[in-house]
Amino acid sequence: MPAGGRPPAPFPTERGSRVKTLNRVVDGAAVFLFAATLVLVNVQILCRFVLSLGVPWTEEVSRLLFIWLAYVGAAIGLREGSLIVIDTLPQVLGPRAKAIIAPVVRVLSFAVIVFLFGASIPLVRSVWPTTLATVDWISNGWAYLAFTASFGAMIAYSVAPLLGLRGRRRATA
Repeated sequence: MPAGGRPPAPFPTERGSRVKTLNRVVDGAAVFLFAATLVLVNVQILCRFVLSLGVPWTEEVSRLLFIWLAYVGAAIGLREGSLIVIDTLPQVLGPRAKAIIAPVVRVLSFAVIVFLFGASIPLVRSVWPTTLATVDWISNGWAYLAFTASFGAMIAYSVAPLLGLRGRRRATA
C-alpha cells in the first residue's frame, strides 16, 4: 500500500473519464458564465454611472449569460444532489416506505427531465429566427438552448450511475 494508507487510484476507464470530462465542461462553463456576467454588469455600471453612457446591449447579453448560468447551475445541482426538494412525505414515512418511494421518485424525475428535454427542442427551433432587440446578430434561441443543454446534462448525470460510471471519487477513510 502506498504512503498515506490508501490503495492506488484505479486507472480511469474510458466511460468513467467521459463523465469526468462532462464534469469539467459543465464546471468550466459555469465559471466562464459567472465571470462574463460579472464583467458585463460591471461594464454596464461603469458606463451608466461613471461615464454617463447608455450601453443597452450589455444588459441583454448579461441576462442571456445569467439564464445559461442558472440552467448550468441546475445541472450541477442535480449532479451534486443539492437541488431543492420537498421532503415532507419521506420524513413522515418509515425507512421501509422510504426505500420503496426513492426509486419511484427517481424514475418519475428522470421521466420529467426527458420530457422537458424533448419539449425544449421544438421551442428552440421556433424561436431561433428571432434576435435580441439590441444585438440583432444573437438569436433569442440561445436563451432557450440553455434549457435543452441543461436537461441534456441532467439526463447524462441521471444515467451515469445506472451504468456504473463515476465522475468523482468519494474520499474513503
